Amino acid sequence: MSYDPIKMKDVADRVEVSLMTISRALNTPEKVSKLTLNKIKEAMVDLGYVPNLVAGTLSSKKSRFVGALVPYLNSSPFTDTIRSLANHLRKHRYQLLIGSTNYSVHEEESLLMSILGHRPEAIVLTGGLHSSNSRNILNQAGIPVVEMWDLPNKPIDLVVGYSNHDCGYQITKTMIQRGYTSIVYAITSSNDDRGEKRLQGYISALEEFGLPILVERIGNPPVKMEQGIRAISNILAYEQKPDALICVSDTMAIGSIFECQRRKMNIPKDMAIAGFGDFEISSNIVPSLTTVRVSGEEIGLKTAKLLVKRLQNEPVKNSILKVNSTIIERETI
Repeated sequence: MSYDPIKMKDVADRVEVSLMTISRALNTPEKVSKLTLNKIKEAMVDLGYVPNLVAGTLSSKKSRFVGALVPYLNSSPFTDTIRSLANHLRKHRYQLLIGSTNYSVHEEESLLMSILGHRPEAIVLTGGLHSSNSRNILNQAGIPVVEMWDLPNKPIDLVVGYSNHDCGYQITKTMIQRGYTSIVYAITSSNDDRGEKRLQGYISALEEFGLPILVERIGNPPVKMEQGIRAISNILAYEQKPDALICVSDTMAIGSIFECQRRKMNIPKDMAIAGFGDFEISSNIVPSLTTVRVSGEEIGLKTAKLLVKRLQNEPVKNSILKVNSTIIERETI
């Protein structure tokens, strides 16, 4: 599908001002009245206009770079994805411009405005939760967009992901089949859309088997080991002590293992523990951590291949590519 990009003249016509006034609003906003400036900003958002920060500086219309936004750059799965994505794109002479959203749709929107101003040839986003302004801007940009690490209900364009709901359901069902009947799910307090979907999967499994729903919300993203330590402290204060803990991330689960060891608790006899991510430490810690494995490297590679096809005008048979998740049962359950 082709799009006619929104031009500065379209904004000028909407606000009924001159092109010079729009230019001043972009470059020297202090020279424009507050009322007019607000009208211009509203029109830009409404139309999905993004200032061209590199107009006139390139002899070719091809920038040869792809913008990629991830929640955090210090998270193992995301770094694996970015590394794989960058390596494959580099073979086709594309480079990545990377931004970190901190799990904030507002931060994502701000970064998109900045990155799109440099006219990337494609955009890669993490997850399917975006502001309405972000969706509008991306639709108007007319470039390939890939949402990865999730299977959104209303994709913007292309998708490479897996079902977080299914991951939460399957790891919970695995714990139940091992005989655990009082299972806590530990998650951060907000903003992590993928973690919330895993939580819904956990709830679905417990409702299916008629078991109690026990949720601990601890701190804010990013996930830290400290939150796993606090999770153990919190659930040991329950009147009836649970026999299992599922953490939203391996990082939190590792912290809970450390706290159990500090308290001289036997894992899994006193407390079974599971995580998500299958980080390198998860298979090497003692006891080794039961977890859900999703290959960040595979997500990055499939995303890159999908983008290259689009950018080279090759047919894309499947706009939604699914990645498998696997339960890795180890010593903690």
